[in-house]
Amino acid sequence: MPLVRVDIHDRLAPLRPQMSEAIHGALVEAWGMPADDLFQIFQVHQPGDLFYSRTFPDADRSDIVFVQILAFNGYSPQQKQQGAELVADRLAALGIKRDDVLIALHENGDGDWLAPAKDH
Repeated sequence: MPLVRVDIHDRLAPLRPQMSEAIHGALVEAWGMPADDLFQIFQVHQPGDLFYSRTFPDADRSDIVFVQILAFNGYSPQQKQQGAELVADRLAALGIKRDDVLIALHENGDGDWLAPAKDH
């Protein structure tokens, strides 16, 4: 169950539904997640709220899209890389430069996900 947080500047706010679909679809395809495993937070920022290097590492950034993914550990390095590549590709298809996307993956284990019990 990944929890995805996306921080963007306000100029990209109208693209949130398409960005959500692009990110989620990439993770479903690359990681084999269930399609209904969708948990995302989008935070829209004003110019000057997000600070970033325009060049590190070997980048040519004109903006930044921070994508933080908190996921259950167990995905292989290849699956993680494939997921990141697909996310960047699908965001690029929306007109967001690959250099403008920064993805950070955090992993946790079995006892770290909690959900309320179902009503009986």
